[in-house]
Amino acid sequence: MKTRPGRPGRTTGKFGSRSIAFRPKPHQRTYTPPNCWKGPFRFFDLPPELRDYILKIIILNWDANNKDIIHLFLSCQRIYAEAATIFYREVYLDNMHLRGTADPFLTGSVTGIAPRQYVQTLTIRFVMKDQIYLFGESYGTALREMVDGGKLQLLQLEIGSRFPNFEFWGIPDETFACDKIRVKGKQGEDMVILAPNFITKTPFQNFLKFLEEFKIPKTVYVDANDHAKFWCLFHHVHPSGERCGGEWIGNTRVLKIQWRSLVRSLKGAQLVEPTKDC
Repeated sequence: MKTRPGRPGRTTGKFGSRSIAFRPKPHQRTYTPPNCWKGPFRFFDLPPELRDYILKIIILNWDANNKDIIHLFLSCQRIYAEAATIFYREVYLDNMHLRGTADPFLTGSVTGIAPRQYVQTLTIRFVMKDQIYLFGESYGTALREMVDGGKLQLLQLEIGSRFPNFEFWGIPDETFACDKIRVKGKQGEDMVILAPNFITKTPFQNFLKFLEEFKIPKTVYVDANDHAKFWCLFHHVHPSGERCGGEWIGNTRVLKIQWRSLVRSLKGAQLVEPTKDC
């Protein structure tokens, strides 16, 4: 054993300092994440984007024979609200079978679980003669509530009645009369067209007022085969630029109507004189 000069009492050997050779090894411990939750999984701890993704998988892949989606809506009000935003995002109401009555979906008071307050895009297909008055009454109120207190962003209206057949004109057989109606031309000039007296009446005029005052994006459609003699004045030009001449030359089922032009021309329409020369 040798003593290192200048360091009395400290000895060295083959492996150098004994303090290094006999240093205790650190303990090996298992890492435990802080605040690790060991209870049941909490759905609302997830970010909104993940919750939305999970709910879309459940709802958009829904099978009518699977009752899980019903349990989902019944779980709690918060789950209902998030699921309803997906389930009722786009709603199509076919009111063609309703004769003079409002669709139940658009009636009743708005509550926290009223489905219509979650609709973002709503399409209503309706019969002109029997249901147009609803837009100046119950439908008008309900749709405004869906905008002010709900999520409605787009309204699409499909006029399903066949105009100008006798049902629209309100006469019980096909031997109906045309009326001369004073309307506004494209440049604001007065002009006379053959049309049913119905467009001068309060229900139709209230419908035009609704279109003008309802301040969200909206589109109006008519059946492509039913636009001759009347709607032809208001639909968009065919993409080819060709004029249809009363016989639509495209393949689409419905035609988009320029509702602003419709309102501008027919608002305040007045009866000039009835005639049987149709």
